[in-house]
Amino acid sequence: MKRYAILVLSVFLVALMISGIADAQSTLERIDKRGEFVVGAREGSIPFAFYDEKGDWGGFSMDIAKEIHKRIEKKLGKSIKLTFKPVDPKTRIPLVANRTIDIECGSTTHTIERDDVVDFSITFFLTGGRLLVKKGSPIKDFEGLAGKRTGASRGDANEQHVRAANEKGVIKPPTEIVIFDEHPKGFLALRQGKIDAFCTDEILLAGLKMTAPDPENWELVGRLFSYEPYAFIVPENDSKFRDLVNFTIIDLVKSGKFYEIYDKWMGPKGKVPLPMSPEYKTLLKLQCWP
Repeated sequence: MKRYAILVLSVFLVALMISGIADAQSTLERIDKRGEFVVGAREGSIPFAFYDEKGDWGGFSMDIAKEIHKRIEKKLGKSIKLTFKPVDPKTRIPLVANRTIDIECGSTTHTIERDDVVDFSITFFLTGGRLLVKKGSPIKDFEGLAGKRTGASRGDANEQHVRAANEKGVIKPPTEIVIFDEHPKGFLALRQGKIDAFCTDEILLAGLKMTAPDPENWELVGRLFSYEPYAFIVPENDSKFRDLVNFTIIDLVKSGKFYEIYDKWMGPKGKVPLPMSPEYKTLLKLQCWP
């Protein structure tokens, strides 16, 4: 029994050592070892990450992910497979935290609370929360949600803003919050009359509206009730990989290619036309370290 106990303990210690070695591996080392760069991608965050008409991945964030992939190949000096793995608001952070995916490139707001678990790249987009309603709805702004049913995506930062407004008595009587796994499901519920409004970031609401079969029947209303700086989620405490991602974004901005990618998706002929705000342009320039 004593020998058996020693054997079990030895196996357990070896397993811990192997696990520790695996955890100690940097993101670039893991990518190099498996020959694959795994990117977490949203399926319905138009125009950032989504399935296009041909069933391929498309979007602003997806194009930047492809540029990060090129830099990784150059850094490692070999060809690396690029794989997009579907994630949603509930799974995106855990999958980066447990190293199932190497990065999440979608439409995620960088918050202090989230930064306790994972790290983030520099900000690559600025937006804020608004409401999408049926045209002619009596809901004209945030306070108009009182006594109504409001849809939100699980884990979305705007859900927390609405919930906090309920708790603080800003919305009286409080709105009933209905949670959905993804934005398109929330918009479908709005179209079916199951909710009175759907809240998320302005650009994502514009994407839902623009791709609807009847965009003229829906409108964005109200002021921006939140500030949402988008960044890519990267593993905690891996500065070399975070630097690689940041330097890619900075080089894209300095070279002008970042603006070309933006124009492709959000320019006058893009998927969701949205002019760059002066604040957004200034932030991009300020983040371009010399």
